[in-house]
Amino acid sequence: MNREEFLRQLEKLLSDIPECERREAIEYYQNYFEDAGPEMEEKIIEELGSPQEVAASIKKNLFGEDYKEYDFINEKKMQESYGRQEGMITRRMMVVIIVVLTFPLWVGIAGGAFGILVGGIAAAFGVAVAFLAVVIALLIVGFLLIGIGFANIFTGLPAVGLILISVGMFLLAFAVLGCIVIGWIFGSVIPWALRTVVRLCKKPFQKRGALI
Repeated sequence: MNREEFLRQLEKLLSDIPECERREAIEYYQNYFEDAGPEMEEKIIEELGSPQEVAASIKKNLFGEDYKEYDFINEKKMQESYGRQEGMITRRMMVVIIVVLTFPLWVGIAGGAFGILVGGIAAAFGVAVAFLAVVIALLIVGFLLIGIGFANIFTGLPAVGLILISVGMFLLAFAVLGCIVIGWIFGSVIPWALRTVVRLCKKPFQKRGALI
Protein backbone atom coordinates (compact mmCIF):
# COMPACT_ATOMS: atom_id res chain seq x y z
CA MET A 1 0.00 0.00 0.00
CA ASN A 2 1.35 3.41 -0.91
CA ARG A 3 0.60 6.87 0.40
CA GLU A 4 -2.17 7.69 -2.10
CA GLU A 5 -4.05 4.47 -1.47
CA PHE A 6 -3.69 4.88 2.29
CA LEU A 7 -5.13 8.40 2.23
CA ARG A 8 -7.88 7.40 -0.20
CA GLN A 9 -9.04 4.56 2.04
CA LEU A 10 -8.78 6.74 5.12
CA GLU A 11 -10.94 9.45 3.55
CA LYS A 12 -13.53 6.87 2.59
CA LEU A 13 -13.58 5.44 6.13
CA LEU A 14 -14.05 8.95 7.55
CA SER A 15 -16.96 9.81 5.22
CA ASP A 16 -19.42 9.56 8.13
CA ILE A 17 -17.82 12.28 10.30
CA PRO A 18 -18.30 16.04 9.91
CA GLU A 19 -16.56 17.47 6.84
CA CYS A 20 -14.33 19.91 8.72
CA GLU A 21 -12.91 17.14 10.97
CA ARG A 22 -12.44 14.87 7.99
CA ARG A 23 -10.60 17.55 6.02
CA GLU A 24 -8.35 18.37 8.97
CA ALA A 25 -7.49 14.69 9.48
CA ILE A 26 -6.64 14.11 5.83
CA GLU A 27 -4.54 17.29 5.68
CA TYR A 28 -2.70 16.26 8.85
CA TYR A 29 -1.68 12.89 7.43
CA GLN A 30 -0.84 14.39 4.03
CA ASN A 31 1.53 16.83 5.73
CA TYR A 32 2.89 14.01 7.85
CA PHE A 33 3.82 12.03 4.74
CA GLU A 34 5.26 15.09 2.99
CA ASP A 35 7.41 16.07 5.98
CA ALA A 36 8.82 12.54 6.22
CA GLY A 37 9.60 12.33 2.51
CA PRO A 38 8.95 9.57 -0.05
CA GLU A 39 11.75 7.35 1.29
CA MET A 40 9.99 7.06 4.68
CA GLU A 41 6.55 6.30 3.20
CA GLU A 42 6.53 2.55 3.89
CA LYS A 43 7.89 2.98 7.40
CA ILE A 44 5.22 5.60 8.26
CA ILE A 45 2.47 3.33 6.98
CA GLU A 46 3.82 0.51 9.17
CA GLU A 47 3.91 2.84 12.18
CA LEU A 48 0.42 4.23 11.59
CA GLY A 49 -1.15 0.83 10.95
CA SER A 50 -4.02 0.15 8.59
CA PRO A 51 -6.42 2.93 7.46
CA GLN A 52 -9.14 1.18 9.48
CA GLU A 53 -7.08 1.52 12.66
CA VAL A 54 -6.30 5.18 11.98
CA ALA A 55 -9.96 5.94 11.23
CA ALA A 56 -11.04 4.18 14.45
CA SER A 57 -8.50 6.23 16.42
CA ILE A 58 -9.73 9.50 14.89
CA LYS A 59 -13.37 8.65 15.63
CA LYS A 60 -12.47 7.64 19.17
CA ASN A 61 -10.79 11.02 19.71
CA LEU A 62 -13.84 12.80 18.31
CA PHE A 63 -16.64 10.80 19.93
CA GLY A 64 -14.95 9.06 22.83
CA GLU A 65 -15.69 5.44 23.63
CA ASP A 66 -19.09 5.77 21.93
CA TYR A 67 -17.60 6.01 18.45
CA LYS A 68 -18.63 2.41 17.67
CA GLU A 69 -22.19 3.28 18.59
CA TYR A 70 -21.87 6.33 16.34
CA ASP A 71 -20.77 4.06 13.48
CA PHE A 72 -23.70 1.75 14.18
CA ILE A 73 -26.21 4.62 14.11
CA ASN A 74 -24.80 5.97 10.84
CA GLU A 75 -24.82 2.54 9.29
CA LYS A 76 -28.39 2.02 10.41
CA LYS A 77 -29.43 5.38 8.90
CA MET A 78 -27.74 4.48 5.62
CA GLN A 79 -29.51 1.11 5.57
CA GLU A 80 -32.87 2.74 6.31
CA SER A 81 -32.28 5.33 3.58
CA TYR A 82 -31.32 2.60 1.12
CA GLY A 83 -34.39 0.61 2.14
CA ARG A 84 -36.67 3.61 1.52
CA GLN A 85 -35.12 4.24 -1.88
CA GLU A 86 -35.43 0.57 -2.77
CA GLY A 87 -39.07 0.59 -1.63
CA MET A 88 -39.84 3.66 -3.76
CA ILE A 89 -38.23 2.05 -6.80
CA THR A 90 -40.21 -1.14 -6.19
CA ARG A 91 -43.49 0.77 -5.87
CA ARG A 92 -42.81 2.71 -9.05
CA MET A 93 -42.01 -0.48 -10.90
CA MET A 94 -45.25 -2.03 -9.64
CA VAL A 95 -47.24 1.00 -10.81
CA VAL A 96 -45.59 0.81 -14.24
CA ILE A 97 -46.34 -2.91 -14.50
CA ILE A 98 -49.97 -2.39 -13.46
CA VAL A 99 -50.41 0.46 -15.96
CA VAL A 100 -48.89 -1.63 -18.77
CA LEU A 101 -50.98 -4.72 -17.96
CA THR A 102 -54.24 -2.77 -17.63
CA PHE A 103 -53.54 -0.42 -20.56
CA PRO A 104 -56.07 -2.13 -22.91
CA LEU A 105 -58.75 -1.86 -20.23
CA TRP A 106 -58.11 1.84 -19.64
CA VAL A 107 -58.04 2.50 -23.38
CA GLY A 108 -61.39 0.75 -23.73
CA ILE A 109 -62.93 2.69 -20.86
CA ALA A 110 -61.55 6.00 -22.14
CA GLY A 111 -62.73 5.23 -25.68
CA GLY A 112 -66.20 4.31 -24.42
CA ALA A 113 -66.47 7.44 -22.30
CA PHE A 114 -65.26 9.56 -25.22
CA GLY A 115 -67.82 7.90 -27.52
CA ILE A 116 -70.63 8.51 -25.04
CA LEU A 117 -69.62 12.15 -24.68
CA VAL A 118 -69.41 12.70 -28.44
CA GLY A 119 -72.73 10.90 -28.87
CA GLY A 120 -74.25 13.17 -26.23
CA ILE A 121 -73.00 16.23 -28.10
CA ALA A 122 -74.44 14.91 -31.36
CA ALA A 123 -77.76 14.14 -29.63
CA ALA A 124 -77.91 17.62 -28.09
CA PHE A 125 -77.16 19.17 -31.47
CA GLY A 126 -79.84 17.03 -33.11
CA VAL A 127 -82.40 18.03 -30.47
CA ALA A 128 -81.50 21.67 -30.95
CA VAL A 129 -81.92 21.40 -34.74
CA ALA A 130 -85.26 19.63 -34.30
CA PHE A 131 -86.41 22.32 -31.88
CA LEU A 132 -85.31 24.97 -34.36
CA ALA A 133 -87.36 23.38 -37.13
CA VAL A 134 -90.42 23.15 -34.85
CA VAL A 135 -89.98 26.76 -33.72
CA ILE A 136 -89.77 27.96 -37.32
CA ALA A 137 -92.90 25.99 -38.18
CA LEU A 138 -94.75 27.37 -35.14
CA LEU A 139 -93.76 30.92 -36.05
CA ILE A 140 -94.95 30.53 -39.63
CA VAL A 141 -98.24 28.86 -38.67
CA GLY A 142 -98.81 31.28 -35.77
CA PHE A 143 -98.38 34.38 -37.93
CA LEU A 144 -100.54 32.83 -40.67
CA LEU A 145 -103.35 32.06 -38.22
CA ILE A 146 -103.16 35.55 -36.74
CA GLY A 147 -103.30 37.06 -40.24
CA ILE A 148 -106.21 34.86 -41.25
CA GLY A 149 -107.97 35.67 -37.99
CA PHE A 150 -107.77 39.41 -38.61
CA ALA A 151 -108.98 38.82 -42.16
CA ASN A 152 -112.02 36.93 -40.81
CA ILE A 153 -112.80 39.71 -38.33
CA PHE A 154 -112.89 42.28 -41.13
CA THR A 155 -114.90 40.02 -43.46
CA GLY A 156 -117.81 39.38 -41.07
CA LEU A 157 -116.66 36.34 -39.10
CA PRO A 158 -115.34 37.88 -35.86
CA ALA A 159 -115.80 34.74 -33.72
CA VAL A 160 -113.77 32.59 -36.11
CA GLY A 161 -111.19 35.35 -36.41
CA LEU A 162 -110.75 35.60 -32.62
CA ILE A 163 -110.35 31.84 -32.34
CA LEU A 164 -107.71 31.81 -35.08
CA ILE A 165 -105.89 34.75 -33.50
CA SER A 166 -105.91 32.99 -30.09
CA VAL A 167 -104.53 29.78 -31.57
CA GLY A 168 -101.89 31.77 -33.45
CA MET A 169 -100.83 33.61 -30.26
CA PHE A 170 -100.68 30.28 -28.44
CA LEU A 171 -98.39 28.86 -31.15
CA LEU A 172 -96.19 31.96 -31.01
CA ALA A 173 -95.86 31.53 -27.24
CA PHE A 174 -94.65 27.96 -27.79
CA ALA A 175 -92.24 29.27 -30.42
CA VAL A 176 -90.77 31.77 -27.92
CA LEU A 177 -90.37 28.97 -25.37
CA GLY A 178 -88.64 26.86 -28.02
CA CYS A 179 -86.25 29.74 -28.77
CA ILE A 180 -85.30 29.85 -25.09
CA VAL A 181 -84.60 26.11 -25.08
CA ILE A 182 -82.53 26.36 -28.27
CA GLY A 183 -80.53 29.26 -26.83
CA TRP A 184 -79.82 27.22 -23.70
CA ILE A 185 -78.68 24.18 -25.71
CA PHE A 186 -76.43 26.15 -28.08
CA GLY A 187 -75.25 28.62 -25.45
CA SER A 188 -74.58 26.29 -22.52
CA VAL A 189 -74.91 22.55 -23.15
CA ILE A 190 -72.96 22.18 -26.41
CA PRO A 191 -70.09 24.58 -25.43
CA TRP A 192 -69.72 22.78 -22.07
CA ALA A 193 -69.61 19.40 -23.81
CA LEU A 194 -67.04 20.65 -26.34
CA ARG A 195 -64.83 22.07 -23.56
CA THR A 196 -65.05 18.74 -21.75
CA VAL A 197 -63.95 16.84 -24.87
CA VAL A 198 -61.01 19.21 -25.42
CA ARG A 199 -59.97 18.91 -21.76
CA LEU A 200 -60.09 15.11 -21.91
CA CYS A 201 -58.03 15.10 -25.10
CA LYS A 202 -55.38 17.38 -23.56
CA LYS A 203 -55.22 15.57 -20.21
CA PRO A 204 -52.91 12.69 -21.30
CA PHE A 205 -50.36 15.23 -22.59
CA GLN A 206 -50.42 17.43 -19.51
CA LYS A 207 -47.81 17.05 -16.77
CA ARG A 208 -50.02 15.92 -14.01
CA GLY A 209 -47.42 13.87 -12.74
CA ALA A 210 -48.83 11.19 -14.77
CA LEU A 211 -49.88 8.13 -13.15
CA ILE A 212 -46.33 7.26 -12.41
